[in-house]
Amino acid sequence: MARAGVSDDNIINQINNTRAVYHLDSGAIIDLSNAGVSQKVIAYMINSANTVVTQAPPPPQTETVVLSPGPDYVWVGGEWVWNGGAWVWIGGRWVLPPYRHAAWVEARWVRGPRGWYREPGRWR
Repeated sequence: MARAGVSDDNIINQINNTRAVYHLDSGAIIDLSNAGVSQKVIAYMINSANTVVTQAPPPPQTETVVLSPGPDYVWVGGEWVWNGGAWVWIGGRWVLPPYRHAAWVEARWVRGPRGWYREPGRWR
């Protein structure tokens, strides 16, 4: 998708919609980077796995919600993701829900016994 010029936000939306989980080792990360996949998308893919982080995420950033592209779109707020060495902010975006009247439940980071882990966002 990156080679075809698909935007980062659309690639991330696809990851969300398919609920794909990626377990990327260093070789896969290098291959993705060499293939033109952005650091934003790679960071998001890394956080699709059950990553445990020892430090808490920073407070959420203030976002400006832009005008919706259509009446059926739902705003999915931004979030912090762990890219393996630092926190990276992934900005919010408008998405089409998978079915009518679907509500988005935001992703969140929860403190567990071994550190912080991500509960991914989902539709309900």
